[in-house]
Amino acid sequence: MDVQRLVPLTLLAQAGVSSALAVLLWLMFGDVVGASTLLGGAAAVVPNAFLAARVLKPNRDVSAGAMMRAAWLGEIGKVLLTVLAFGAIFGFVRPISPLAVFAGFIAAQLVVFGALLVGNGLGAGRLPAKQ
Repeated sequence: MDVQRLVPLTLLAQAGVSSALAVLLWLMFGDVVGASTLLGGAAAVVPNAFLAARVLKPNRDVSAGAMMRAAWLGEIGKVLLTVLAFGAIFGFVRPISPLAVFAGFIAAQLVVFGALLVGNGLGAGRLPAKQ
């Protein structure tokens, strides 16, 4: 599968999984747990979207050096956005369920493993065909 297509689908799947988990936990445990789960999912999806935007920017210099710079800056930005998101969540949101926040975050991050399998065609070691 093409990376330009797989990455947005992965971000959409992350948002969907964290939203579905939030709805499920909201139905089981109430508003605070549901909202906390949704915030945890957002703390994963938004930084991942930033990284994707940096790396997959169209009309970019495709040299190895330029791609490495974009990846490094994207990853640094992703980490900073994640720290900022958790700081804002735990600093300003009351009431909060910390366990639910981390459940939403982890659920969204686990989607990446599935995307890696799909992106690799479920076959380790397969290389994409040259075009």
